[in-house]
Amino acid sequence: MEPQYLLFVHPVWQVAATLVGLYAAWLGLKRLRSLHLGHSVSFPRSRHALAGKLALGGIILGSLGGAIMVRWLFRRWVILGAHGWLGLVAVALALFGLITGLILERRPAPRKALPLAHGLINLLVLALCLVQFYFGELLLGALAPDD
Repeated sequence: MEPQYLLFVHPVWQVAATLVGLYAAWLGLKRLRSLHLGHSVSFPRSRHALAGKLALGGIILGSLGGAIMVRWLFRRWVILGAHGWLGLVAVALALFGLITGLILERRPAPRKALPLAHGLINLLVLALCLVQFYFGELLLGALAPDD
């Protein structure tokens, strides 16, 4: 098997993490409705926290895996282009989302600003992931072996 085929592990992993992130966002919308919009809805906190940790951890690990594959196959850490740079931004924001999520999970208290910042940053991470699918597809088209 050609080592370039390993490049497909990264996008499959990232798509899976993004799908879990979309589920966590859907659960988080229930919290937004109850906290900021005054609706009485139950918030499945433990399920949201688990899905969020899996998604953000998956995005961070998947990005690291992509960088390691680029280093192994092309002898550099980052492909200097939109995909590489946006990936670094997404990882930084995902770290913020993960840290704030852990704070909210481990130190529950009546708050409004931190959960809102947490949710907005994580929505931005998901939006960046969706944009990354476009740039990643272009990159795979240029790097993948022809059959």
